[in-house]
Amino acid sequence: MRGQNLTIRSETPADHDAIQHVNQEAFGSDAEGQLVDALRDGDFVRLSLVAELDGRVIGHVLFSDIHIVSDG
Repeated sequence: MRGQNLTIRSETPADHDAIQHVNQEAFGSDAEGQLVDALRDGDFVRLSLVAELDGRVIGHVLFSDIHIVSDG
């Protein structure tokens, strides 16, 4: 990766549109991006990181709390 700067860092509000785009490209729909927004809105996000290459967001990972409820 000569001449390229890869950075992993915490997301900022300025990254939200780029994160939506990354999820759209990765999964082919808006569903995952909507899930990310819902997790943020519900204060479930514990860690959200972006991968940035030469100043452009190219990846995203999010860790959240979730409660699993089942009948079993």
